[in-house]
Amino acid sequence: MAGSDEALVLEAMRVARFAILAVERRHEAAGLIATDLFRRNQVWLVDVGLERCLPEGAMIATRLYTPERFSMTAGVNVPFDLELIEDLYAELPRQLRQRELTTLIDDRRFAETIYRVALADGIMDRVAYQELPQNP
Repeated sequence: MAGSDEALVLEAMRVARFAILAVERRHEAAGLIATDLFRRNQVWLVDVGLERCLPEGAMIATRLYTPERFSMTAGVNVPFDLELIEDLYAELPRQLRQRELTTLIDDRRFAETIYRVALADGIMDRVAYQELPQNP
């Protein structure tokens, strides 16, 4: 139904963007304030699980969708650190290595390469998803 919350979220998911985020601080209401390192803008990330476990300065690679002023993760969150950069660069297709950073982040092959490198490196073995306790 056009204009519904469901339609708003569906459209946001349709135009989701891949991002590498650095956590700046906790948001006063809920979630985290992070910086999108490629687009150089702040993101209000509403994710209770990440709010609980990511310290300031932590970096993650993820796909975001933004239905309102806030963003949510869509799918897998990959812990990201500077040690991955060498492996990432070595695995990138040659034609992507010469691209501007601002356009590189929007190429699906970049996200695919990050996921492949993270799996090969064993980083994803340290990621655990937990169910949040239900409110009484």
